[in-house]
Amino acid sequence: MNTMMRVVAERIGRVGVTEVPVPTAGPGQVLVRTALAGICGSDTHAVAGHHPLLAPPYYPGHEATGTVAEVGPGVTFPAVGQRVMLKPNVSCGECVNCRAGRTNACQDLRWIGCDPSGALPGAMADYFLAPEGNLYAVPDEVTDRQAVLVECLATAVHASRIAGDLTGARVVVLGAGTIGLFAVLAARRAGAGTIVATDLDPNKRQRALRHGADVAVDAATEGFVDDVRAGLGGPADAVFDCVANEHSVPQAVSVLRRSGTLLVVGVPPRDFAIPMPLVQDWELRVQGCANYTEEDIVTALGMARDLPDKEIIADHFPFAEAAAAFELAARNTSGKVVVRPGGGH
Repeated sequence: MNTMMRVVAERIGRVGVTEVPVPTAGPGQVLVRTALAGICGSDTHAVAGHHPLLAPPYYPGHEATGTVAEVGPGVTFPAVGQRVMLKPNVSCGECVNCRAGRTNACQDLRWIGCDPSGALPGAMADYFLAPEGNLYAVPDEVTDRQAVLVECLATAVHASRIAGDLTGARVVVLGAGTIGLFAVLAARRAGAGTIVATDLDPNKRQRALRHGADVAVDAATEGFVDDVRAGLGGPADAVFDCVANEHSVPQAVSVLRRSGTLLVVGVPPRDFAIPMPLVQDWELRVQGCANYTEEDIVTALGMARDLPDKEIIADHFPFAEAAAAFELAARNTSGKVVVRPGGGH
C-alpha cells in the first residue's frame, strides 16, 4: 500500500481522519506498523481547548505499540518483525539535563504525537516513524493491550522514583483514574507502607482497592482530612496529585505532614493559588512530575505483564471512528480508550 489512514486533531472540538502516503524510514529511523494507540487525557484536553501547552491542529498518538515494518540506514535495533512500544519524548542528548540523565527535562524536548508543527506525527496511523532509540522491545509475555499502557504507567513510575525513598511511607493518591491507578501500582512497587486513594467516583475507588490501595476515600466527603489521616494512621509523607486543579492542591496540602512532598502528576489546566505560607512554614516540597526517562520505561515494561488491562481499557475503536473514540475518552475518565487500524468497529 502506498497510502495509509491517519487521525488528525483538526481544530478545537473536531477530530478527523485523512489519507496520507506511507512514510519511509530514513537514517536512524524505524517504520512501525501500529497495533494499538491510546487516547491520553492530554489529547482530550487539547481537542477541548483546555490543555495549557498543546492545541490543534496536530497528529495524535504518543501511547503506542506495534511491529517493526522497515528500518532505515544505520539502524541496529530493532529488527523487522520485532514487537515494540514507543517512548514518544525525543531528547537532544546534549543539553545539561540530558547529560545528567534527566532526558525528560531536555531543554529541546520534542514529542511524537504532540507536535503542532507536524514534524513528528503520532502513532494514530497505520504506520508511524520513530528514532530507533525511542523504541523498546515488548516481551513475549506482554500483550499488545498491556504494552499500549506502558507509556502512561512510566509517568507514574517516574513520579514515584523522584518522590524519594517511599519504603514504608504513608502515601495519598488524589484521583483514581488511569494515571491515579498507575500511581498506586508504582508507589506500591516502590515500597509504600500505606496507600489511600481518593476520587469522586465509587467505581474508581473500588478499582484502586483491588489493585493496591489500602483505603479509598470519597474526595467530596466533608470529613476528607480526618478520613484520609485515619486511613493512613497519621499525616501523609507524600501525595501524588493526579488531578492538579484548584480543588485538589489544597486537599493535598491539608493531609501532608511537615516536610512532606506534593507530587504534581496531573497536568494543571490553568494557573491557581497554592497555600504558600504552609509551603514555606512547613518546608513542603512541591515537585513537578514530567513524563519519564529511559530508566522509567524499562521499569514500567517490567511491570507490564501484571497490568489489569481488562479493567483499564474501557473500549477500542478503529481509526475511521476516531471522533467517536475521542468523545468517549473525554466522557469516560475511568478507563483508557484505544484506537487501532481499520475502518469498522
